[in-house]
Amino acid sequence: MVENNNDSRNTTPHKPVPEKFSVKIRRAVFWVVQYWRELFNFRFDKYMIIQVIPGVYGMMLVAIVSALTYLCVDAFLDSTLKGLFYTFFAAPLGFLVSASVLRALLEFYMVVFKISEHVDELVGLRDTVDRLSGISDSVDEMVSVTRRIPFWRALSSSARTERKPRTERKEKNTSEID
Repeated sequence: MVENNNDSRNTTPHKPVPEKFSVKIRRAVFWVVQYWRELFNFRFDKYMIIQVIPGVYGMMLVAIVSALTYLCVDAFLDSTLKGLFYTFFAAPLGFLVSASVLRALLEFYMVVFKISEHVDELVGLRDTVDRLSGISDSVDEMVSVTRRIPFWRALSSSARTERKPRTERKEKNTSEID
């Protein structure tokens, strides 16, 4: 009557399917097309440098390694001792210093552009605040209009007469003490 669908073959966990190679290629082509489109955008309404910095960092690291490799090979052609010195001391130290300066410079650029984006957002907030400041003016106008309404004045004046001003209360308290 009722079939049991708890087959042991169907309960095996499924492995996540990796992204197809064609999808990765499509994304890469899309990124390249977008990059070229932004490269020739003469309106300068978007900061392209933020998207380019990782690629620039990679290319510059490859350039530094290539230059240091050339210097090591050239040093070996002069003398073996000089080549060993360059290979084990000068090149690693040069790479460490160059890569650190490059990284600091690119991070500085990133921070400058992030600050610029935040300033753009703040300008948008300023416009909103300016529009909202007009609301306070209209509220003040409404208060002045409501004070002119006769029954509103009667209500507000009766509330004032019920409460005595502080100076009268103080005078009364001081006269009771004497």
